[in-house]
Amino acid sequence: MYTLGITGLVAAYVLVALLLLSINLYSNWSWKVKAGSIVITTVLYVVTYLSFPPLLGWPTGEQPPLRFRLVAADVVQPDKLTGAEGMIYLWLKDLDDLSGRSRPRSYQFPYSTELHENVIAAKSKMDKGMQQLGEFRMPHDPNIREVDRLTRFGQRSAEIEFFDIPNPLIPDK
Repeated sequence: MYTLGITGLVAAYVLVALLLLSINLYSNWSWKVKAGSIVITTVLYVVTYLSFPPLLGWPTGEQPPLRFRLVAADVVQPDKLTGAEGMIYLWLKDLDDLSGRSRPRSYQFPYSTELHENVIAAKSKMDKGMQQLGEFRMPHDPNIREVDRLTRFGQRSAEIEFFDIPNPLIPDK
């Protein structure tokens, strides 16, 4: 299936705006109706633009599951030269999903050295073939917060513990 992507959607919105403009120029509607339609179309541009990040697979700002299986992780350390803050990205599968068909989802956390060390240890175990489970230390811990892109400066990252998935006991033959 062919995907137009962002360029196709922008072109579609420009076409809608041109159609709206042509209707407004040559119609006998009152100026209030014309102005209202222009304002509504402009608001829909902004809503669509802000709705794209979740659709594109970017990390979510939602609360991650309390118990999860770690699929992958990536650590971006803070850069003192440029002033860029560090981030920790985790791809998690919810263990509490009873259907068993949960898909991995990307979450982002502010950088902290403690979480960085835990993630590096979990990644090294995953490289050795040991799958990792994880959980937040306390569900109502004030250190655990919903990721907020606007106010993450100076806040502590989530406290997560990782565990090895035990091998299933298979009876001897």
